Amino acid sequence: MALAEKPAAQRVAIRPAQPTDAVLLKAWRDEPSVRRFQPLGEATTAQLRSDIAQQTSADLRRGRGQKFQWIVLADGRPAGWITLVVANWEHGLAEVGYALTTTSQRRGIMPAALTQLLAELFLNSPLERIEARCAIENRASQHVLERVGFRREGLLRSYFVLGGERVDNYLYAILRDDFLGER
Repeated sequence: MALAEKPAAQRVAIRPAQPTDAVLLKAWRDEPSVRRFQPLGEATTAQLRSDIAQQTSADLRRGRGQKFQWIVLADGRPAGWITLVVANWEHGLAEVGYALTTTSQRRGIMPAALTQLLAELFLNSPLERIEARCAIENRASQHVLERVGFRREGLLRSYFVLGGERVDNYLYAILRDDFLGER
């Protein structure tokens, strides 16, 4: 029996999503492995394109806007996305969500991408607290969040519906001081 090979290290980067990425996002959102733990609503390519067109990095730096998306690149190729939804600029509160394509999962890509995004957010925006939620069955996502420095803060019972069933989630959060203090 041969030993499983560890995936080769990949160069990971993020870039702001562009309207032309809507086709990728639509295809990725339809992958069963992406939907397994996320209640992604239906969205057309046109809706996704419109959402992306409303986002600007300048707004994020100035403390404006509600939703922002980045494309995760592995060795220069699109591998997934990260979404940030700002809950309250006055208090510096936001929530992050992410997903990788089926072929890009379990390769150590998301911790690197998320670390890059957190550095950008905490160094160049007024955000102070970033939350993430994940299904309690989603051990891979829990590992990503903990590896990056998020702390589990609680259990959200019956948080959302997935596959017709109520699903519990864990609430994670990272503070500006948590992240910058570790650097």
